[in-house]
Amino acid sequence: MLARMARAGLRRASLRWAGRRWIGLRRPMAGRRAVCTAQGAEAAEDPAQLDAMGPGLDGAASSSSSSSSVLATVRECRQQYPGSVLLVRVGDFYELYYEQADEVGGDVLGLQVVDKKFRGGTVRFTGFPARSLLRYVELLVVRHGLSVALCEQFQEPGRRSFTRRVTRVLTPGTLIDDACLADTSVHSFILCIAAEERRRPRRGRPRKDAPAAADPEGLGLGLAWLDLATGDFMAGSTTAAGLSADLARIRPREILVSAGCAAVQALVEPARASAGPAVTRVPEASFEEHTAPPPDADQGSPDADQGSPDANPDPPEPQIAAPLNPNSQLPMSAPAAAASARGLLLGATELTGAERAAACALLNYVAATQLGLLPPLQPPRRYAPERHMAMSAATVGALELVRAGSGGSGAALLDEINQTRTSAGARLLATRLAAPSTSADVIEERLDLVEFFGAAPRVRDAVRARLGSVGDIERAVNKLSLNCGGPHDLLEIARSLREVAAIKRALADHLADRLDATQQQQPQQPRRPTPSAASHRGRPAMAAAVRRREQALAPLAPLVRDIGSRIRSDADRDLRAFGFLVPDCSAEITRLHALLAAKHRERHDLERQWRADYACASLRLDSIPALGHFIEVPRRDSARLAAAPEFRLVQTLRSRMRFENARWTHLLAEIELLRARLQAEELRVFEALRDRVLAASPAIRTNSRVLADLDVAISMAVLAAARQYTRPRLLQPEAAPHAIAGGRHPVVEAQLLAAGRQYVTNDCAFDSDAARVLLLTGPNMGGKSTYLRQVALTSILAQMGSFVPADRAELHIVDAIYSRIGAHDNLAQDQSTFMVEMAEAAHILTRATSRSLVILDEIGRGTATADGVAIAYATLRHLHDTVRCKTIFATHYHELVPHVVPALRALRALHTAVYEDDAGGFAFLHKVRPGVCRQSHALYVAQIAGVPKEVLAIARDFAALRQQEGLAPAVR
Repeated sequence: MLARMARAGLRRASLRWAGRRWIGLRRPMAGRRAVCTAQGAEAAEDPAQLDAMGPGLDGAASSSSSSSSVLATVRECRQQYPGSVLLVRVGDFYELYYEQADEVGGDVLGLQVVDKKFRGGTVRFTGFPARSLLRYVELLVVRHGLSVALCEQFQEPGRRSFTRRVTRVLTPGTLIDDACLADTSVHSFILCIAAEERRRPRRGRPRKDAPAAADPEGLGLGLAWLDLATGDFMAGSTTAAGLSADLARIRPREILVSAGCAAVQALVEPARASAGPAVTRVPEASFEEHTAPPPDADQGSPDADQGSPDANPDPPEPQIAAPLNPNSQLPMSAPAAAASARGLLLGATELTGAERAAACALLNYVAATQLGLLPPLQPPRRYAPERHMAMSAATVGALELVRAGSGGSGAALLDEINQTRTSAGARLLATRLAAPSTSADVIEERLDLVEFFGAAPRVRDAVRARLGSVGDIERAVNKLSLNCGGPHDLLEIARSLREVAAIKRALADHLADRLDATQQQQPQQPRRPTPSAASHRGRPAMAAAVRRREQALAPLAPLVRDIGSRIRSDADRDLRAFGFLVPDCSAEITRLHALLAAKHRERHDLERQWRADYACASLRLDSIPALGHFIEVPRRDSARLAAAPEFRLVQTLRSRMRFENARWTHLLAEIELLRARLQAEELRVFEALRDRVLAASPAIRTNSRVLADLDVAISMAVLAAARQYTRPRLLQPEAAPHAIAGGRHPVVEAQLLAAGRQYVTNDCAFDSDAARVLLLTGPNMGGKSTYLRQVALTSILAQMGSFVPADRAELHIVDAIYSRIGAHDNLAQDQSTFMVEMAEAAHILTRATSRSLVILDEIGRGTATADGVAIAYATLRHLHDTVRCKTIFATHYHELVPHVVPALRALRALHTAVYEDDAGGFAFLHKVRPGVCRQSHALYVAQIAGVPKEVLAIARDFAALRQQEGLAPAVR
């Protein structure tokens, strides 16, 4: 249960009541338990405040009626959302009850849990201040993958009682609050997986898991994934074998699967174990577009949808699913949201049946967690695998594209190349890195933008400076649409739109100046292009690419003026905060502010008058919800007020006394009424501005996407200028060899430069006839793995639209990159290191094409030498003879050389060089040269590692013995 999920080291926090607030206590000493009681004079003097501010941990001060009402709400909401952690707002606190108090509040959050008394007995109870909500939500949802239902309180004007209802359900994939997410520069996708439905000859509705049970590996899958915060909505298809690669590319935070499809659940489990997203089961009915329950549908059992669908043709409304309760289900969306979802899917005519089913279930889930609200979305765009480079999950990990590994360079490529200034730009960069393009036109246009800004540092720096002030307007728009936004989101949108106008002017002015200079320029001898900016498409194409983006930007000046003239620049992030509008933004707001100011002056005048009349300088006018309006004076000055007939004693405290006065009661009632009217008017103005922003959301989203595109291009230009990257040339395979001159590993080079060291460059060339397969030999630490990785990273960078770390690069477009680098086991799936290696090799051998790039490092290790050599030989022959793809095959099996070098026509042997002298000195040169390295130099590496001399001596003697027996080559 949740007790097993508690993280070690979580500090338990006890709470106690002190006057008007809860304060934390340090963890009690061993053997003692902190007692949560009302302490201090303030608590003893005013027990009525407890019910107004929230029930205390001991529950003694809460009224039974209020507590019973809260408990009834808790029971009702727990029935509606059995799979979620229920946080109930009571006063200034969020509280947990029953077993969730112990399992979640105590074990996961480290809160003190006590027994709270009610008429019928006691209930386990704990809570935390409302101001700490986001911190605890981050713990529950982000770190532990739980679902949280927020039950908020509402008070109608003129009434002291509260009503409570669930307003949001937060899950790992639908959490959009910036304060809860560690990094908004990466997408927060929620992914839904649907199995292809295959019709059966017998009557009745086919089960989606029937084909999977028969052939799980060949099961076709429909995918739909959505970032609720940005509105990015995609769909695509895959197979069981390719699912892990899609998960590595999408990197979802939450995965939705059908509760009735055991095969899909089994496929997701190993991927979930490696990637770590939460997995939520939703009912089969949610995958059907026509499914929408009536508003008064009865609640059903959480397990009602587990059986056969034919047994219940009209299933009752199920519940929200979450990891807390694996049997809980998803409530279907409200009819209005369901209609909106159907409208989105009507526009997605290119989707397959499984893709539509996944998109439908995903939209239903989002509408359910947002209680019927959907952000402004476009129909899902279909992801076309043929237009993107494919990379397996093993490849993404081995090349350390987005996350550094334990056996590689120690840093991720994404971190090294990311020079973006906006969150949207960072997300776009990560998306392109995970799925580089295979379209020559797309790649060339991206490269044109990079070259344009590389050749124009003035406009590049000007635009980049403006981008630094652009907010995450995609997220701001979606938060507003889901009623999660506030005045600060409107200000962020207005500020960003002002930067849009400035960037548009800067681009337009530069293009105009460039055109004038071109027209006035006299013909002259063309200059030799520099390696970092060698134009292959010409200046008109580059200028046209920039012009299209400049024309797509829409500053929306009227909307910016309206927001700026109405919202205060220092407005609070909370919509419920009073006074976030400019006082003179409208006639009604101005009039209400004037009336409220007059009433406040009247209050101060009355307070000053009574202080003078009754000779009490410390007299003050105040109110609390539990007591109402009162005049408070010290006990020593209370006699004068007690003698006055217009004052009536209402409460006696230890050192003060409180009186009631009709004039003050009437005045404060007028003030509160004016504040309520002013707050309602502010909310009306805010909603009008929000509606205007949502109406302009298509243009705002276009601005965000164009700015992200410019941000990525400028980031690539900055990187190319700083690191002397060159523009790659894209060639047809039959036109010329795939060649890299002076190539470098981008991450390793950056680390060496930071340490004041120089990177040793290397060349690489693939020729379809003479050198399609490169056999790389050499010692450990000689640079083989770095060489393999840098060749693959050069193609990835080029096809994502970046300049590359090389002196010259003439590249073929590859449809996929597959790698087998490093050694690791998978104990969770009961797989040894060798088994993992063989599984990855099998994936490569069955999926690579003649247009793929394959890099293999030490295939066949981890087993007997004879078996390993045989597997390595067979793998190499298959790639050479059958697949016919570009391959770099690194190995320590020197026994392979005489069998493949003369026999394989399109194989070329390379090795990493080592310097040796007569005195026994040696050094790794990290230079790749033609030929074969006949020595492993393993003893040199062992010497560097600090292996004792006597051990090395024994190793040399034994190696010499094996050489004499003809069992091994010479060892150094």
